Amino acid sequence: MERMPNAVRVGGVALGEGMPKICVPVMGKTPQEICGAAARARAAGADLIELRIDSLSPMPTVQEAGAACAAARESGLPLLFTLRTSRDGGSGAAEAAPYEALLTGMARSGLCDAIDCELSVGEAAFSRIVRAAHGAGVPVVGSSHAFHVLEDLETPARWLAQQAALDADVLKAAVMTSGRVQALEAAWRMARAGETLGRPYIAITMGSEGAVSRVGCEALGSCLTFGTAGGASAPGQIPAGTLRTALEIFHAAFAQTEKV
Repeated sequence: MERMPNAVRVGGVALGEGMPKICVPVMGKTPQEICGAAARARAAGADLIELRIDSLSPMPTVQEAGAACAAARESGLPLLFTLRTSRDGGSGAAEAAPYEALLTGMARSGLCDAIDCELSVGEAAFSRIVRAAHGAGVPVVGSSHAFHVLEDLETPARWLAQQAALDADVLKAAVMTSGRVQALEAAWRMARAGETLGRPYIAITMGSEGAVSRVGCEALGSCLTFGTAGGASAPGQIPAGTLRTALEIFHAAFAQTEKV
């Protein structure tokens, strides 16, 4: 793991530097399917891929997960390893102990460039996973998700702060919202919090009305956005090629404004 000012390096990609990066989730029931999905992600223009290992099994062994990582790495893209549990809207098993063992084992395996760790596993387990990953030189993307509309829109901002306090390298919150105004308000609150935390963050409002957080992520300060090269892993994801066009338009507009 190489740290730069307000940036975190994941493989050959610097999160928090330059235009926001595009991550494409990769899913499959076998290593062969995962290999094919990773190749499609590369063809679609992904900067890195997220291996959603819960598409392979609710709780794979380290050996099974390693084989899937090896298949995904044939794409040549940096790899974020994720077991999205049912706690956070995925298909993965929710038991904390095997989740911790899997993430710790994968961080130490050398087969992934970063790991995603859900804050919902609990502060103690989250902290242990982060320490183990850092000991292996692997950065951690903290993550929190709500697939229902939250009553308190400050909640995702608090999640980001809590992830930072527990030493995650990149902070992420993704929430479902109802209507354009709520989508904008939730995104603004996360961006306001993220700017104070001194590390790269990802602020996402899910669903069609939250698309502004995906295409306009640079305006929110987000370091990364998620696109598709086939099936989506969350509501509102946009094809990676279309997403890159939008990101480039925003990035060029920001560059032009800075020259004025």
